[in-house]
Amino acid sequence: MSRAMAAMAAMAAWILFPTGSVGAGAGAHWSYHGKEGPEHWGELTEEYAACAEGRNQSPIDLIADIDADLAALSLDYEQPGIIEEVDTGHSIQENARPGNYLTFLGRRFELKQFHFHSPSEHRVGGKSFPMEAHLVHMNEAGELAVVGLLFDEGDQNPILEKLPLFRAVRGGEASGEALDYNEIIPGRDRYFTYNGSLTTPPCSEGVTWVVIKEPVKASAEQIRLLHDVVGTDNNRPVQPHNSRLVLE
Repeated sequence: MSRAMAAMAAMAAWILFPTGSVGAGAGAHWSYHGKEGPEHWGELTEEYAACAEGRNQSPIDLIADIDADLAALSLDYEQPGIIEEVDTGHSIQENARPGNYLTFLGRRFELKQFHFHSPSEHRVGGKSFPMEAHLVHMNEAGELAVVGLLFDEGDQNPILEKLPLFRAVRGGEASGEALDYNEIIPGRDRYFTYNGSLTTPPCSEGVTWVVIKEPVKASAEQIRLLHDVVGTDNNRPVQPHNSRLVLE
């Protein structure tokens, strides 16, 4: 199997199974701290080699190189609701119902899942945010497009309140009003985009990143809850730009 095919297979596995349980045929464990932390991911198993050797790694500090006059994101989110919520041990992941699509640069991707990192993985001009959500999409060729949402502290976020975790904390039923994905992404005509990678092992490259410029608001209590359920900071440090360009 070629390196490119192996990377695509790893990406597909990362989508189809909870983060943290895939990418390591030998079952190599990884974490965000200590001897299994980000600076050591590439040493844990051959499958994670891209974490150390890759030249197009994510996340990065977003500073635009080119004003490309990008078109607004084309979203076709018609199937509200989630299939299940998974505590992967590295994040809280919401698996989406099929039938929700992003069309970007002439390619159509289906939304598979979204999950949270706290604090944020991407920075903007050196600024970190208290939380970031990643909406992970895949096309029929197995290619990934991830939409990143940065969170600022502010008013309570009504969308987060619809997630099973928050319903349970409030003493309600885990299932309830279906989540409308059209409500999630603001400012669809203002974003950064660049070529990057998965931000967790196996760190496979070839991922199209779209990070929305307008931060989403969430309360301090909501951000703290998502952080505390995971039990640790779960953000990979920013990676070198190398020769890549960031468009806006």
